[in-house]
Amino acid sequence: MLFFPKEKIIEMVSMAKAIIAMKNAFIQLSNGEAIVPQRTSLTIPDKNASALIMPAYVLGSPYYSVKTVFVNYSNPEKGLPLIQGVIHVFDASKGQLLATLDGESITAIRTAAASGLATDLLAKQDANVCAIFGTGVQAKAHVEAMLAVRKIQKYIIISRTQESAQQFIDSQKSDVDFELGTNESISEADIICTTTPSENSLFEHDFVKRGCHINVVGSHQPEFREVPTETIVNSKVVVDQLEACKNEAGDLLIPIKEGNWDFGRLYGELGQIASGEILGRESDDEITLFKSVGIAIQDLALVNLIMEKSNHH
Repeated sequence: MLFFPKEKIIEMVSMAKAIIAMKNAFIQLSNGEAIVPQRTSLTIPDKNASALIMPAYVLGSPYYSVKTVFVNYSNPEKGLPLIQGVIHVFDASKGQLLATLDGESITAIRTAAASGLATDLLAKQDANVCAIFGTGVQAKAHVEAMLAVRKIQKYIIISRTQESAQQFIDSQKSDVDFELGTNESISEADIICTTTPSENSLFEHDFVKRGCHINVVGSHQPEFREVPTETIVNSKVVVDQLEACKNEAGDLLIPIKEGNWDFGRLYGELGQIASGEILGRESDDEITLFKSVGIAIQDLALVNLIMEKSNHH
């Protein structure tokens, strides 16, 4: 049985290849070729934690995968990762366990790669300023994903503490400009990425620039949100998967509960834009928003990439 640690995965999967893998995965998802049951969530209340179990299979694939993700909300204060996990890869015909992969790196790459795909299809061609809320693993991966699809000249990093934002900026190895921001700084941004475990909106809609593209990836709980209702109402909203978002996307479910929005106003799924079934951006003025809760088919897409590479060696 093979084991792929974080370092090996990062070495094997480039962001550019991951974005192409996501394109195929989301097209398969919207076409009905992917078999992705709703994930099971296990609450571990006495440890301030929860675990998610996420299986996936796509027709014709040699493998199926099961990801187990553990989220502990007290971990960051102890200097431990918020999210940890593993992906088990099985032979889809015979059933034996073939490989185990580090879940944190796969989750980071595939989530950011989906935002990269959405940004490629929805952001303005000349978008070059990107604001990122959060300073964790996802924020780091999003820096890379945005650079893969647009000529970003400046990143504005916004965090609950100046200190963590500054640490994040200091850790960057890129030639691009990084600056500390506040929630007002988003008025400069052509692209906004929200990558936090926040329960409440991170900014006010008034600061969002016309023609902005927003990737909302931090939360997957029905009562958590990162963006205000006004932003949802005023955006062309695209999701990773309608079914999953109906259960988990607080950013959409809270405005629905308030009576301000409904799924009838959803523009579509990312796979429908990726396949050319519906258009992406239609004007320089519209605000586009990609909400993702994370779908197990994305994990399988990277698993396929990694298994194929390791079989060739």
